[in-house]
Amino acid sequence: MALPSVRALLKQREASVTASERRIIAVLLANYPSAALTSISQLATAAGVSDPTVHRLVLKLGFEGYPEFQRALLAEVDARMNSPLSRLESSADQPHTEDTQQAMLGSLTLAIGKTAELASREDFERTVSLLADPQRTVLCCGGRASGFFAAWLAVLLSQIRPRARHVEPSLERGSEALADLSPGDVVVVYDYRRYQESVVQFARAARDLGAHVVLFTDEWRSPIASFADAVLVSFVQSASPFDTKVPVVAQTEAVVAALVQRASVDAKNRLKRIEALRAGRVAEDA
Repeated sequence: MALPSVRALLKQREASVTASERRIIAVLLANYPSAALTSISQLATAAGVSDPTVHRLVLKLGFEGYPEFQRALLAEVDARMNSPLSRLESSADQPHTEDTQQAMLGSLTLAIGKTAELASREDFERTVSLLADPQRTVLCCGGRASGFFAAWLAVLLSQIRPRARHVEPSLERGSEALADLSPGDVVVVYDYRRYQESVVQFARAARDLGAHVVLFTDEWRSPIASFADAVLVSFVQSASPFDTKVPVVAQTEAVVAALVQRASVDAKNRLKRIEALRAGRVAEDA
């Protein structure tokens, strides 16, 4: 269940606080959200109350202090500014190019270029090394907007190595996959803003079980980045109001290409066996 916004909290508590605290709420709602982005003293002066009165109100709202109150407000503003709807609404007032196709393709080219320019070679090589070991089980997972990339990676990996599969990153529905993990196995996670808590929890549980965590994420970085073994960052902003995942596809393809190069003979033999089975015949010895 989503937590109420700061605005909603202010309105909910307006009738149950003191008269001085109501003045603070009135100032905050009248100049929302800018009134709360000043210092505590400036807000107190605007409402005609003391600094401790502002502090008491913030505590009543459920925050540990004014800094945490401001962080919650900034996170709320950021989430709204970066939502597809708000970005679509803001773009309505901007002049549009006649050639939308060229503008979009150009912005995607820039996103891929920036991703390549700032890519970490160390994290890429670490990812390839982990996935190249056929003794490691590999679980691939992602959130609502990125799960299909994890499924696609699992399909590609299964063509060139054993023990790779797609799982749902949920402690409730993916616990069986976690139960089968051994220390040293690999969990590949795709997680992009707005980061999904169930995905974060699943990745952390895998890490606690001794698995290596490889993260595909955006430039703002999922919380998983704080404990991942390798982090592959892509730049997702484009001419569209929706974050682009084109660089993610490119990164995924690059990892698979590197894996094929590293284990070309094994990959070729495995593909021969798979093709033979699809054709309904027993594969010849390689």
